[in-house]
Amino acid sequence: MKVESWQGINGKLIHNGQKAIVVKDEQELADQDKLQDRLKQEGKPIDEVRKALIKNTVKRQIKTDPLKISSWFNRHQDSKNAKKTEKLVSDKPTHQYKQIKNEMTFFGESFLEGFLGFYGLEVDNALDRYEHNLHVLETQELGQSEKEYYLATSENGRVKLATDPLPSQQIAEEQMNKFYQREPEETQAEQIQLRSSEDDRKEE
Repeated sequence: MKVESWQGINGKLIHNGQKAIVVKDEQELADQDKLQDRLKQEGKPIDEVRKALIKNTVKRQIKTDPLKISSWFNRHQDSKNAKKTEKLVSDKPTHQYKQIKNEMTFFGESFLEGFLGFYGLEVDNALDRYEHNLHVLETQELGQSEKEYYLATSENGRVKLATDPLPSQQIAEEQMNKFYQREPEETQAEQIQLRSSEDDRKEE
């Protein structure tokens, strides 16, 4: 059985190559027999479990600024509901949802639907961002101390490794930082190149 941890994601993925489960508590990793049983009984396809694991953490990290919700309603030509966002007291979606449900007579059904639509979009966008960026992936065989680190993405729960195994988490993070610091310069250089070739064409 393998253990998989993604940078910034709560919980670990335990899998046997086909089925996977999520373990929230580090101490559960000690009891391999129990994990084996859980994997047999509760195991689901790896990609599905990995995507759910990432999505759950991403959802918890989302803040829904009332101002953003207001502009979302305005974009949908709903100024009445846009005005109601001023009454939201938090930027945490769960608190906002509870407040809307508790004050349904004020907010109304259409506000709730709009809020849920906005929130769903925010979750999808945040998940997309996470899935398209490189992250440090830590893997190890359960019961062994040796860990391997990779830079990887997880699109729809499918892992795409961007590197060979790296010796430590620190080196993996350094590699990732190098990659993301270099990227803007490269795109800038490409844009300059494009501009100069356009200028050349104009001169011709």
